[in-house]
Amino acid sequence: MISFVSKYSATVDGKGRIVLPAPFKRELGDSPEPVLVVEKDAYDACLNIYPYATWQSKVEEMRKKLNVNNPVHSKLLSRYFEEIVTLTMAENGRLNIPDKLLEQVGIVKEALFTGQGTLMKLWEPSRHKDSSLSDEEYTRLFRELLGGPMDNF
Repeated sequence: MISFVSKYSATVDGKGRIVLPAPFKRELGDSPEPVLVVEKDAYDACLNIYPYATWQSKVEEMRKKLNVNNPVHSKLLSRYFEEIVTLTMAENGRLNIPDKLLEQVGIVKEALFTGQGTLMKLWEPSRHKDSSLSDEEYTRLFRELLGGPMDNF
């Protein structure tokens, strides 16, 4: 099972290409050119990057919750699918993310990959810092949402 963890700095070249961190590339396995799906995060100023199979599972869960015959649900689905980009990772781990997506999240030259289990997030470094929880918030939310200290798991 894929598990993206930790965070890694990266740079964007003049053509909008960025190299996937080696640990994330290893998580994708032996496929020479894996297909990835990129979406703008609905809550944060970052991009979510999924292995294709993981993204398909997410879409199936969305479809279970939404009815395409409901006009509001249909509009949400249309907007979601219009903004999705699929891309193939080059053998050297390079990704060519469209300029429009990079601009939406403020990425110009420097970027930060973070792992979130089944997906990767791509941030402009200062936006990641601004979005991160403080130590106090992290401890409070961990206790509140998961019912105790981290060593209980």
